[in-house]
Amino acid sequence: MPTAQSSNAAFRPITGHIAPDILGFYRDGQPDYKRVADVVKLTKEDLGKISKVSKSSVRFDDAIPAATAIRLREIANIANLVAEFFDGDIHKVALWFELPNPHLGNVSPRTMIRGDRYKRLLNFVLESREAELAAAYQQRKRG
Repeated sequence: MPTAQSSNAAFRPITGHIAPDILGFYRDGQPDYKRVADVVKLTKEDLGKISKVSKSSVRFDDAIPAATAIRLREIANIANLVAEFFDGDIHKVALWFELPNPHLGNVSPRTMIRGDRYKRLLNFVLESREAELAAAYQQRKRG
């Protein structure tokens, strides 16, 4: 994913940061929290840390801690934004989360999430998405 040199955050539509459910994380409006954690390869320990709850209280059923549910929905959104770039290929999305990214200081997106840097990762994805759209627009304009 290319990076944008400057942020166009001021020009984003109000819903520009919300992705469609390309990866099928939601069924009947309810997120499959376990599937999100599995795709990104986050352990219960990781989820406890980033949602500030004890590892033993992390669950994936109706009793999921609210903070954990929020984090997993945020992560699902990032995964779906990345899936747009990879044409919905869940394996490429999972690999993207796993591999160190030179545009993120050679840190993997999963490591960023584990370090509670979700917002920075989301901004990176949105800026990259905008740069990709701008490049495609320029290409169409020339050709």
